[in-house]
Amino acid sequence: MTEVVNNEVEVKEEVKAPEFEFLKEVTLENAHGAERTITAPRTVPGRVYRKAISLGYKERKLMYKNDGEGKYERDEEGRFIPNEPTEEAELELLDLYENFFVEYFNNQFTVEELREGLDARKYQETLNHAYYSAMGNPTVPVKK
Repeated sequence: MTEVVNNEVEVKEEVKAPEFEFLKEVTLENAHGAERTITAPRTVPGRVYRKAISLGYKERKLMYKNDGEGKYERDEEGRFIPNEPTEEAELELLDLYENFFVEYFNNQFTVEELREGLDARKYQETLNHAYYSAMGNPTVPVKK
């Protein structure tokens, strides 16, 4: 694209937005260093979408002050008030995400294989990709 400014021609490059796709595969490594790439099902079933919705509610219930029946405490600005973080709540939430992740991949591996085989440096990010993919939000950058 070109634009004339003060009798000078200025060329502007169009910046393309990054492209994203749904989570399609995960690579797990065993204790001997052998990698195994597991492909997600071509079609993720609606039951996984339903589990993703449920996961969102369970996460909110664990993370924010509530009466256990759907009523949440809010601050003056209407935002949910967070619970004091505890190890138990954090690990319970992680268990929920791990189990969901295994189901997203149609139980092609176990939670234990996930825990042992997925690089900790990208663990939470990868779990989140499965959650958002099941909700219909592509978040994995397209490989070029």
